[in-house]
Order: sequence, then C-alpha cells, then structure tokens
Amino acid sequence: MKKAFLFALCVLSFTAIAEENTKPSGETWNGSKLSEATIKQVQADKYSYTQCIYKESQKQGYQKIDSRVATDAVMKQCEKELSKIRSTFTNSGVPGIVADRYLKKTRIGMTRKILKSLIFAEAARKSGAPQ
Repeated sequence: MKKAFLFALCVLSFTAIAEENTKPSGETWNGSKLSEATIKQVQADKYSYTQCIYKESQKQGYQKIDSRVATDAVMKQCEKELSKIRSTFTNSGVPGIVADRYLKKTRIGMTRKILKSLIFAEAARKSGAPQ
C-alpha cells in the first residue's frame, strides 16, 4: 500500500514538472518571422565573412607560424565581418541569444575548416611537396 501510494505520488509530481516545462514562455521566437530580404542579407554577409577568412588565410605570413596560432589570427582579423551578421539579425528583431548561437555555429564551422586547411598546408610544406 505504501509503495503504491509513493508510486502514485512520484507519477503526479513528474507530470506536474513536465507540464510546467512545456508551457511556452513569453519570449518565444519563430524562425519563420524572418523576411526574405533579411535572409538574403544574412546570406550575403556570411558570404563576405567566408571570403574574408579565405583571403586572409592565403597570406604568406601565416605559413611561417604554427597553424593553430595562424587560425586564431585569421579569425580575429575577420571578426568585424561576422558582426555584420549579428547587426542584420538584431535589426530584424531576432533575439540576441538566437543571433549569438548562429554566430557561434558559423564561427566554429569556419574555424574548423581553416584549421584543417592550414594543418594540411603545413604538413605539405614539411613533407617537401612543391608549392
């Protein structure tokens, strides 16, 4: 009897917690609120950011230093281009948390690509491959 009562009490408390967590907060944001012009502007800003990263990583000075340090330097040089994406999002009414999450995802993806590229180039130089 005590076990059944305890079980019923646990089930009721778990359902109360589950209902509380499923209530939408007042600050929900629906991604479909973005206009077509905003999406195109974000895509253009992201393209200019990737072009900045690729152009910066092709500079000869980065070949003389460690690839991790070079990657960090490249990413810092193009941070201004990345901030344009954030301003586009915030001007369109996107919450800062959502915009920052997108920027973090974009930054991490580009960092991985550039680091991989610079490590590959460093390994090719060390192996004596023609440049």
